[in-house]
Amino acid sequence: MIRPRTIEHVARPRTHGPGLDVFAVEDTTAQVVWSDLGPGPIRITAGGRTRVVEHRGGPGSVEVDGLIPGTTQQFVVRTADGPAIRRRVRTLTPPPGPELFRFASINDLHLGRGEHGLHGHLPHGDREAASHPFRAARDAIASAVDWGAQLLVVKGDICDETRDWTWVQAAKLFADLSVPVALLPGNHDTGRLRSFDPQDGAARHGLTLTRGIDHLDVPGLRILLVDSSNDGNGWGRVGRYAEEAASLARDADGGVFVATHHQAQRFPFPTYWPHGIPGPDADRFARAVSQANPRALASSGHTHRCRVRRVQGLLWSEVAATNHFPGVWAGYRVFEGGMMQVVRRTAEPETLAWTEHTRDVLRGVWALWATGTLSDRSFTLDW
Repeated sequence: MIRPRTIEHVARPRTHGPGLDVFAVEDTTAQVVWSDLGPGPIRITAGGRTRVVEHRGGPGSVEVDGLIPGTTQQFVVRTADGPAIRRRVRTLTPPPGPELFRFASINDLHLGRGEHGLHGHLPHGDREAASHPFRAARDAIASAVDWGAQLLVVKGDICDETRDWTWVQAAKLFADLSVPVALLPGNHDTGRLRSFDPQDGAARHGLTLTRGIDHLDVPGLRILLVDSSNDGNGWGRVGRYAEEAASLARDADGGVFVATHHQAQRFPFPTYWPHGIPGPDADRFARAVSQANPRALASSGHTHRCRVRRVQGLLWSEVAATNHFPGVWAGYRVFEGGMMQVVRRTAEPETLAWTEHTRDVLRGVWALWATGTLSDRSFTLDW
């Protein structure tokens, strides 16, 4: 089955073509997203089947299911006024055993931010008008829950600054969710411009924010919640939790998922912006976790991009932000014999239009940096 999500055409010059991409892939499903296709019928062929969807023009998204796991699939998209666009991807092979649990993560919501500064001045004005971060986060959460997430992990930079009104927005976002939520702070939540400590802001509205280290046990997995923030500055630190994290990882009945805000740097000094966890500190932590339990995956935010690499034996992914291009959330499927990560774009109409509006940051370089490759976003880890 192919389920379309299309939006009203956004008037803009076609400077980068249709921007069509198979953005996310699982074992039997894939998400196809485009930046700008003209109005009219769109024919999508994949997995030996063809469907026709009516498109109003502009950005859009189609989810394709019924695919065969572990096979190379060709996606062919045809419009009324252009040549066929072809993309080839390989579906994932799920880890061994039955699926036990699903959860999702989001990060870098930046509630309260009134404009996307790197893009220039996009007038969203005062507190009431600064709505796009809230809307993007809300739509990402709704998409994740619709996908089947049974838990939401929020990996920091919930608020652009910790103010009472930004935590009011956070309460509106999280207080009445149909699934449990685990919150971690980021450098923006704990930054020097905060009016009070973020855990106090969360508590005022009935939310719990993890400071230090904590854990949750779900079927087949132990989730470590690791606060990497340092009050008043943007650097990350996790080495201080290495021994406790190793103990928690060692005692886990199954695999381990480490959630934190800052990314691991390769070196003591940053080689790109934003700076994260200095290499020696990240190495100490990652080595302790991987030696205690090799069935582990870590994931962070902060860089606003998608990427995956190994740090001292620990597979470590970075997931892009909710509030600007590409505008994503990450889903995790826990199996008896491993995990699957899939990063999907939020495809609700207004949010997709907004994130496409921010695609051209840094003259298009941002789009290449932030999206990474398909294998940075969608992969499996077998125990």
